[in-house]
Amino acid sequence: MKVKNFVLGIGIVIVFALALWQGIEAFYPSPQYDKFCNSSMYAYAEPYPVKPYSYEAPNCTFSRTLQEQANQCTADGGQPIYDYDDNGCTTSLKKCDFCNKQFNDKQNTHAKNVFWIALIAGIVTLIIGYFILSIEPVGSALIGSAIWAIFYGTVINWRNFSNIWRFLILFIALILLIWIAIRLNVAKEKKGFWAKLGLKK
Repeated sequence: MKVKNFVLGIGIVIVFALALWQGIEAFYPSPQYDKFCNSSMYAYAEPYPVKPYSYEAPNCTFSRTLQEQANQCTADGGQPIYDYDDNGCTTSLKKCDFCNKQFNDKQNTHAKNVFWIALIAGIVTLIIGYFILSIEPVGSALIGSAIWAIFYGTVINWRNFSNIWRFLILFIALILLIWIAIRLNVAKEKKGFWAKLGLKK
């Protein structure tokens, strides 16, 4: 029976993890790169001739203004897109494309929202597993699922946390796990004590 309960518990955690991930993707999908950036627009993105040089290479004049514009575009998180003349020399900055920056910003926003969704799902699952459906192996499996949900949300949004927040989240999670472990084992010890006396408590 213990082996069956263990297998069932592991199964509940795995299915919960898959359901949480797929549920978030179904109702709040991750941003897709190709919806922000079209790779074809970067075919002429580099400030170099677009065609092979002839035997006598054209003399492309260096433009400090153009270079400063390109540097500023890059510093702002954009991708410089250039205009070229018939010799393949850059003539001007056609545009500063911010699709990568927009995609990264969208990813960061999505990660933050997924963190809160997973955190709420984890807390609700923890309450259900600890107080409501505490019968084994369901109770332990739901507690494990809650831990996974919080872990999943934290990992997804890890890059957006400062070092202080990372420490606080890990510290709070550790305290919570210790508290749950103590409560569960104290309850078992009390039941075992009254059982030895032949009484029910």
